[in-house]
Amino acid sequence: MTLINELSAFRKLGPGYFIREQLEIRNWTQEDLAAVMGFTLKHINKILTDQQPITLENARILSEIFNNTPQYWVNLNTDYRLWLEAEKSDQEKEAEIKSRIYEHMPITDMIKKGWLKPYQNTGELQNQVVNFWGMKTLDFTSIDSQLKDFLSQKIFDINGYQAWYTLTWYRKAQIESGKISIGSYKIKELEKLYQELHRYTIMENGINIFLTKLQECGVIFFVLPHLQKTYLDGAAFLSQKNPVIVYTGRFKRRDDFWFTIAHEIAHVLLHIPNKNTFFLDDFKNGELFQIEQEANSLAFEKLKHAEVLDYLNPYFKYLQAEKVEECAEIYNIHPSIIIGKLMEEKKISSSLNFRKENVLEMISKRYLIK
Repeated sequence: MTLINELSAFRKLGPGYFIREQLEIRNWTQEDLAAVMGFTLKHINKILTDQQPITLENARILSEIFNNTPQYWVNLNTDYRLWLEAEKSDQEKEAEIKSRIYEHMPITDMIKKGWLKPYQNTGELQNQVVNFWGMKTLDFTSIDSQLKDFLSQKIFDINGYQAWYTLTWYRKAQIESGKISIGSYKIKELEKLYQELHRYTIMENGINIFLTKLQECGVIFFVLPHLQKTYLDGAAFLSQKNPVIVYTGRFKRRDDFWFTIAHEIAHVLLHIPNKNTFFLDDFKNGELFQIEQEANSLAFEKLKHAEVLDYLNPYFKYLQAEKVEECAEIYNIHPSIIIGKLMEEKKISSSLNFRKENVLEMISKRYLIK
C-alpha cells in the first residue's frame, strides 16, 4: 500500500479519505485517533467524513501524528472544498440562495401580505429581494451589520423571535414612508398636540382627527402589519426630515393604539436626533432600557395614568363600570385606556366590556398599508 506522504491531493478525495487510509496502515480505530488528537469521537467522525473542514490547528496536529507537513493537510482540504463548490448542481446553488434569503426574510408571509409577488423561479425571487433592499447584488452583509446595531439597543426575549425579520419589517416601513410627502416638521406644534392627546381619545372620530393634526405637525403616520415572529407594536424613525410613526395593530385595541401613539411621539420628541436613530417597540416583552422607560413615563403622563390610578385606588376590589366612566369623564380619557392600564398592572382581571372594539376599523383606510 502506498504511504500517505507519497500521495498527491486528488480533487475528489477529501482529507478524511487519507486519514482513514493512515488509520488502516496503523491499525487504529476512530477512538484511537480521538484519544491521540484530544478530540471527541463526534468531532473525529465529522473530520473523517469531510463534514468538518481541516483547520490550521488540525493540520499541525495531523502533521505531527502522520509525519508530514501542515501545508499538506491544508492543501488537501482546500482542493477538496474548491472541488465541492465547483461540483454543486444548479439545484443546489438555487437552494443555497433561497436558504440565505429565507433566513433573512419571511418570504411566505411577505408574499401573503403582497409585499412581494409570487415567484416562478429563484432568479425572480432574487431580483425582488435585491430591489427590496436596494442592493446591487444579493449580499446580506449590510443587513447583518444593521442587525448588530439593532440588537445593541433592544433585546426581545421571546421564543421564536427573528431579529432579521424585524429589520425586514423596518425596511418595508422605510420604503412606505419614502412614498409619503407632507409639510415640514413643526416640533412646537407637536408638543402642543401631545399635551392634548388625552382629549382626542374621547372625541367622536377622535383617532382620525388626531392623525390629521399629527400630519399637520409634519409627522408621517401609517399602519403596517407586523411580520411573523417580529411581535412589533409600533416604531418611530426619521424619513428625510420628517418623523415617522408606524402602528402595527397587533392587538387591534383602542387602548393599545393610543398607548403606542403616545409612546412613539415620546421617542420623536426625546430620542430621535438624526436619521440613523430608530425604535422598534414591543410592549409585552423585552428588557426596558432607560430610553424605553423615558418614553413610557412620558406616555403615561399624557394618558393620565397616575391620576387614574390614584382616583380609582379605593375601588379596585369591587370596581364597577360606572366608577370607570366617572373617572374617564373627570380626566377626559377614554374608559378603555383606563381599563387597559389597570389590567396591565393586574389591578383588575376583567375588561368590564370596554376593550372589545377593533381599532383598525376606526382608522381611515388612507393610513392602512397592506
